[in-house]
Amino acid sequence: MIATWGERLSLPRADVKGELQSELKGHLGLISGLLLIVTVILGSGILVIPGLVFEKLGEDGIYAWLACSLLSAPILVTMVILGSAYPSTGGVAYYAKLAFGQYLESLVALLFFGATVLGLPSIAIVGATYLQKLTGSSVDIHPLAALFILLAACLALSSSETLSSGVRLVGGSSLFLLVGMLVVLLMLAVRTNGARFSGPTDLPSIAGQIPLIFFSFAGWEIASHLSADFRNPRRTFGPAMFLAFILVCCVYITSAALVHVSDIKSNFDAPVFQAAVQVAPTAPGWLVPLLGTSLIAANLFGSVVAVSRLVLYLAGQGFLPAGLGYLRNGTPRNSVLFVAACLITVVVADQIRLLNIETMFCLAGMNFLAIYVISAAALARLRRGSVSWLLAGLVVIPSAPIMLSAKSSLLYIASTAFIAYFSNRNNRTRLS
Repeated sequence: MIATWGERLSLPRADVKGELQSELKGHLGLISGLLLIVTVILGSGILVIPGLVFEKLGEDGIYAWLACSLLSAPILVTMVILGSAYPSTGGVAYYAKLAFGQYLESLVALLFFGATVLGLPSIAIVGATYLQKLTGSSVDIHPLAALFILLAACLALSSSETLSSGVRLVGGSSLFLLVGMLVVLLMLAVRTNGARFSGPTDLPSIAGQIPLIFFSFAGWEIASHLSADFRNPRRTFGPAMFLAFILVCCVYITSAALVHVSDIKSNFDAPVFQAAVQVAPTAPGWLVPLLGTSLIAANLFGSVVAVSRLVLYLAGQGFLPAGLGYLRNGTPRNSVLFVAACLITVVVADQIRLLNIETMFCLAGMNFLAIYVISAAALARLRRGSVSWLLAGLVVIPSAPIMLSAKSSLLYIASTAFIAYFSNRNNRTRLS
């Protein structure tokens, strides 16, 4: 029997957690789970970053994407092992708690929430720019970005019975459009210019672009919060993650190859659009804006679903108000609305110039990197063995110099750690 709202608030906190975890029943299969993970990973970066990398590296650009794909593989394997062994809506925060206790759980939860609250609005703003080009509207991009977020929230509010169908529709259509356009444009570019690939010539410059590209591969930690949404996470979550990784890498490398073969000379911040202009000048001008709009809408949808699961988990743990853990027809509606409100608040902050997109991307990227390091350490502690230690080393060693080079981000992470300490101490006091 499901408890009423009043009964829910009177339950002990541990009982609320157990009730929430049992009510959020898994409903994703392999295909729907794969599509949802892909929509979480593929965002605005694919429409911008390949051009920026090509502008700086030229023909070496594609090798930077290959290198980043290889460096991301240990992170993926780490998330797959943890997500399959310990499925939970808490995701990376839950893994940190199992390995190191409640303080690290608080820290990872705040880092993750901060990264998504800062990163997702910037993606919505990019999507609003494409929507503005698609419709020819003169409306300011910030209300359009808020509209994107509200649309994603409405889709995320679907009941568990319809969410899987929504994932297939939104994720499948955007992915089909993206892959189809990239393949067609690449074929036209090869027919026009030929395929000319030589070996890498400047390895230090290639390595220098990896931090920029890395943001495109962020999102595996977001996907970890979806493991409890799978019908059989121990059997299907891992294969869905691996297949998503292969698909994402193929899409990124195809986009880099398109820019490489097209040899664009301008509009490096809109490389797919410029490549289409050069190799398919008769293509309709609305095609690329339609691609950007649909891709970012799908990305926001998947991300809002995943982040709402973290909010649900934190409400059950007592770090957020218990009301945010309320489920209706198996859907965490209050947590979805809370996430949407936070994202729209950051959009407003950008509009009044309290924040800017560059700062938002930078802080979000460093938060993700810190989460990867803690998750790798959690894997080494929870799953002792040479493989776990090897994976942890492959994640921590490349990440350390990147984090140490960003002093402003280190200050932000240190401030988050300070807040997490007092939040954890206050929570222990309430529970005692």
